[in-house]
Amino acid sequence: MSKDLLTTLEMLRPTDAVTTEFWPEKVQDAARTRIMATENNIGATKTPRRRVGALVLVAAICAAVVVGCAAATAMMPKPFTDMYSGWQTMPGTNGGIDPSTAERVGSIPGPDGSLFSVFVAHGEDGWRCVAPVFEASADVDKIGPSKFTSLGHGCRSNDDLYGADSFGGGAGYEAGSHEATYDAGAGGAVRAELHTADGQIYPTILAEDRFYGWIPLSLTFPRPTLVGYAADGTVVGTR
Repeated sequence: MSKDLLTTLEMLRPTDAVTTEFWPEKVQDAARTRIMATENNIGATKTPRRRVGALVLVAAICAAVVVGCAAATAMMPKPFTDMYSGWQTMPGTNGGIDPSTAERVGSIPGPDGSLFSVFVAHGEDGWRCVAPVFEASADVDKIGPSKFTSLGHGCRSNDDLYGADSFGGGAGYEAGSHEATYDAGAGGAVRAELHTADGQIYPTILAEDRFYGWIPLSLTFPRPTLVGYAADGTVVGTR
């Protein structure tokens, strides 16, 4: 039988009065109804409908899980956590400070293509530990460095201002083989620069109300000047 409905109906149509007598109109109507009812089944294979909404939702959940797992597996390198493992037993910190939670709060150009970066980890009751380092520039997109030069570190509580309430307060200085590093209270400054006697300018990093920076050891004499600026660019202090 043809799969075309019109052709099928044409073939079923009576051609003379005798046939019409044996195929009453009611029987013809019933045949037409049966034929039309099978319209969707002729020459077609049923396929299950796609549950687009469910698939999209599952894909979104899987994507979120993958991102979450990737983020969870990005852990602070062991050399870093080993270097500052003493934070976990720091007296008075109410349980210690975990170095694996440290975050890089800023980076500026360092010597020989490296970066001078500052890492901060927070603990309970306002305690925090700060660690400036020299690290490879390639590590800046990673959670932390595997190879780095530690430039000292310190931990303090909210009650220990250590001169942070005045610009240049509580300044610290440490000389290495070829570079010197320093930190000083921010006071009301939001940005600071170190100006050398020969006119060079070195940027700093603001972390936990203090400015951190470095300078080539050869430029530490005559003594450079630390200049602090307010948000509008005005000078708020020098040291």
